[in-house]
Amino acid sequence: MKLGEDFYTTLKKNNTAVWAIAFVAIFCSLGSLFFSWKVYSQSSNKLFAIDGKGELVPLKMLDAKNDQLIEAKANLEYFVSLYYNLDAYSMKRNRERVLWLTGSQPTQIIKDRASKGYFDNFLSIAGLTQKAEIMQNTLQINNTAPYEATFNVRIQRINGGISEYYNSAVKLRMEKVNRNYPYNPYGLLITQFSDNLTRINDIKSDEAQAEAAASEEAINQNPLENDGSKTK
Repeated sequence: MKLGEDFYTTLKKNNTAVWAIAFVAIFCSLGSLFFSWKVYSQSSNKLFAIDGKGELVPLKMLDAKNDQLIEAKANLEYFVSLYYNLDAYSMKRNRERVLWLTGSQPTQIIKDRASKGYFDNFLSIAGLTQKAEIMQNTLQINNTAPYEATFNVRIQRINGGISEYYNSAVKLRMEKVNRNYPYNPYGLLITQFSDNLTRINDIKSDEAQAEAAASEEAINQNPLENDGSKTK
């Protein structure tokens, strides 16, 4: 403080200087944070990886494609559970729900089978149930929409203590539509569908056991690693 200068005037000047320095420090800190975020954002967009087709794509795009492919596979599981898992109590509800997943051609197939009595046994035979699962080692699906998929479904019909086994070779096409919770949760519509049902006479045969083991191994693999070997 200079000689003759008022004490409170000097204190006020020092207080103003402190606030100015504090403001500049805060501004510099926020600017540094923004600059760091900008550098990280730009650098992440310039990171690339090789997809299942050997193409060079940004990591963000690759992650999005993997997420969409996982949803497509989940939609297949959902469709199989509604269409092939049958019993007298849930059959009517499942048939109504499965029609939300299908376009005109698959819907016509399902309604035609219903009119020909495909589902009647589950109402006329007490205790008859049907369970189904996708044989994961047979699943072939492309990486981008619209999704073309082929796979086998293993079907087990149980009547009392007696089981019958079937294979259904399925081929279908899924196109992206608006999500509709809870009826079409993945936003994928099956527009083309065909299946070929054959009965397995001996489920304990070496071929059937090998197929089941391969499917179990495929289920246990990492889903992202499995995409590269099971997609085309």
